[in-house]
Amino acid sequence: MGSATVVITAAVPWDGTTARPHHFARGLAQRGWDVLFVEAPVTLIAPLKNPALRARLLPAHPIEDIRLSPPNAAESAEARGRLRVLHPVACLPFANLYRTVNRWNQALLARAIRQAAPGPHVLLPQLPNSVDLVPTLHPAAVVYDCVDLHSGFSGFVRPEVVDGMEADLAAISRTVIATADALAERMRALHPDVRLVPNAAEVEHFRSTATAPVHPRLAAIPEPRVALVGGFGHWVDYGFLRALAQGLPEVQFVMIGPVETDVSALSALPNVHFLGLQPYRELPQYLAGCRAALVSFVRSDLTRSVNPIKVFEYLAADREVVATSTHEIDKLEEYVWVARSPAEGLEMLRRVLDGARRCNDAKRRAFVERNSWAARVAEVDAILRAALPAHLHPSAG
Repeated sequence: MGSATVVITAAVPWDGTTARPHHFARGLAQRGWDVLFVEAPVTLIAPLKNPALRARLLPAHPIEDIRLSPPNAAESAEARGRLRVLHPVACLPFANLYRTVNRWNQALLARAIRQAAPGPHVLLPQLPNSVDLVPTLHPAAVVYDCVDLHSGFSGFVRPEVVDGMEADLAAISRTVIATADALAERMRALHPDVRLVPNAAEVEHFRSTATAPVHPRLAAIPEPRVALVGGFGHWVDYGFLRALAQGLPEVQFVMIGPVETDVSALSALPNVHFLGLQPYRELPQYLAGCRAALVSFVRSDLTRSVNPIKVFEYLAADREVVATSTHEIDKLEEYVWVARSPAEGLEMLRRVLDGARRCNDAKRRAFVERNSWAARVAEVDAILRAALPAHLHPSAG
């Protein structure tokens, strides 16, 4: 029997916004694990809302091998594992409304996982509904990575169903990982071993902003520019962004990321530019052309539980950050300009554009180095090894 395959069930597709599961998948593979990144299946009715999802109903190539970056001087190619992506077939809708539907969907998904990677498996799920993989997949261990208040999302969701699945998932986990204080507090009511593992930045990638050429797509947008990189859903405080854009009409606001809600009131402003989802590898070029960066959340139970990955990436890119106040952002107030009203945010952005810095370079660099994905992956690697018997560990890493 070989080492265990790490099965990561992610809420985002592999080719979507690069986020925590992507960094864990690549990082664990580079440390010797065989990793299967499992995309969340689209539902049979999803193309009715978004026709672009039609191709994901029955993927032509369900398994995709991902090329890892060349080994560095400290590692050998032989010590590295393998990374693959499972693009599953479509599933039934309403799984977050009815547990019976979820059990059926997850049983089918478990069979697809076993065909792609026969096992043994260690399950590293980021979705509560992955609990119903377990009866069919029979993983050697489960380590739940709690990244959101899943019952707080809008759509076809019954909070009591999602919370029930999450409680069951926590109960069968060896360890629970949480990204934010509020999530860790919730999980500690369900499990005795909860580890706080916040998000981070791919430091060298975003540090390249200093020498990156400005992206050609920004050439038609006058300076000065500020950026907001992320998803645009119901959790974004559009009133805050509109106040900044109206208060600084000479500044161009560049919005980068997928749009999942109506943003017409904001996009109608002449100095606001929505560019959509852009390749992760090109983000330093966009940030190179922007003087500052923004984070804008409404205050809610959902956003109280968000540990914003973009703050770490902005800081690694050496960009000043103006952000709305949430519990997790308030913890970073030494490094980030935290606005508790639109008027305060407007004044802070004016100061930043005039050259103000929130902290000195040495303090910022030390913070960024402490909050790298390499450091986070090392923590998760140790947690997985502790959850499994030694003969299921990768031979090197």
